[in-house]
Amino acid sequence: MALGNISFVQEPVNTTSKVPVITNWTPMIGYMVYQDDISGLFYFKLILEVRLDDASGTLLAKLKQRRNGYSSDVTNNRARAFFDVREIVNTQLVDTVFDQNDTGIPFRTIHKVGVNTAAKPFSVNGDNTTDGTQIQTIYVKAYQEYSSSATTVPTEHTTPTVNDTLYYLQASLPLMTARSTVTSPVGFIQGTDFNVFNGNSATDRFLSDLVTSAGDYNTSGYINYIQDTDYHTVAFLNDNDNFDSDIYRIYIKYYDSSGSEIAYGGGAGTNYIENRDNNGGWKPDDSEGSQNDKYRLLYFGCGPGNLQAQSDNTNLRPSAFSNWAYYTIQGFDEAGTPAAKTALYYFIKQDGSCKGYKVRRLAWRNSVGGYDYFNFKMKSTQTLNVERNNYSSMLGTFNKSQWRYNNTQRGKTTRQTTAVLKETINTDWIKEEDTVLIEKLIMSTDVYIVENADTDFTEGVIITDSSFIKKTSANDRMIQYTINIEYANPVNTNS
Repeated sequence: MALGNISFVQEPVNTTSKVPVITNWTPMIGYMVYQDDISGLFYFKLILEVRLDDASGTLLAKLKQRRNGYSSDVTNNRARAFFDVREIVNTQLVDTVFDQNDTGIPFRTIHKVGVNTAAKPFSVNGDNTTDGTQIQTIYVKAYQEYSSSATTVPTEHTTPTVNDTLYYLQASLPLMTARSTVTSPVGFIQGTDFNVFNGNSATDRFLSDLVTSAGDYNTSGYINYIQDTDYHTVAFLNDNDNFDSDIYRIYIKYYDSSGSEIAYGGGAGTNYIENRDNNGGWKPDDSEGSQNDKYRLLYFGCGPGNLQAQSDNTNLRPSAFSNWAYYTIQGFDEAGTPAAKTALYYFIKQDGSCKGYKVRRLAWRNSVGGYDYFNFKMKSTQTLNVERNNYSSMLGTFNKSQWRYNNTQRGKTTRQTTAVLKETINTDWIKEEDTVLIEKLIMSTDVYIVENADTDFTEGVIITDSSFIKKTSANDRMIQYTINIEYANPVNTNS
């Protein structure tokens, strides 16, 4: 009997590429396990264990497969099998809905980070011990099952074995950008396209689907239009060892309508909010202690409503710059001469509707793991759909002496009403580049109305549109979208 070495000849990601495994990029996310000699073995199977965190973590699955029919392996008494872990892992990944600094009941939303707890403008992405995290460490181990004779029951054998640890994120990229190559000894399906979100260069991006465009005040780049009390967050990867993330600070600069930077009143070189443990963040180099998954992706409250409420650096509140027309945020490292680790993101002050319409601000889980936001400024129309559960009864009452009728009695009665609120909302005239956000909104499974500081509530909604027509300046000249939503919770009725 001979038993050769075991190895992974294909993994979900090139282990040198410093990116998380993106679970919704390709139809399968898998490991190809290879055993180079199974001579003299009977009933042979390859086994893959899938666990949370490490070798002692919670067992999620134990998968067994016979060798596939690859002709070279069959001829030479070798074996390989492909194990798809996509759905197994996706069950362990959760959206970040709540601000993790807020321990009160009810928990308050991530969109108001820096508001819920003023001293903490950052938030981690979840809780490793209770509710789960948005990024999850997955440990896999491959070994064998076989028998030494045709008459004995096969048993599991953990020698030899091979194992690996990767970090999984529920996100997506266009399928056509996926790589599908195999090299020896380690292959990969996923390439390095996601490394533009690492936070390691001045061209890297926060976790947003926003694309570059031209904006007001001669600005150009990643541009958000925002009202002066709106809430907004950006998410970013935060692991220097595994993702090369290097965002230690978020610099904030305010500008007037002429494009001139407004003088900062807090002292030279301190116009930033630092990513550290005691303000809700975590240094990406793990210098603050043992890092786990909840620190590998962070949220920062960067809307005017968030910045105004935060107390970590009060000199960066919008109220300290009364004539601001727009501001920028940008990730930096903490070197002696700090270097930019993300592109500039612009937040241009937006007026309310000139016709007095109520502005509807939607937030939604985007395709790359953060939230994006958009203000629908034009006409909105609400419709209340009511369903009634009715029954009919005989009029009057009868006893042994007589039949009686009271004119307040009714033959048909409503036992219960159920009310659902729907709303049709409209964008203003928008740029062609902004259609990307509307498209991603339509496809999102997690959408909210986020009111600003004047009203201050967040409510889940469902997008009811089942189709999306991509509009272009060439085809349509003026671009405007109408979106139909349904509130996720029914309207309470007195029934």
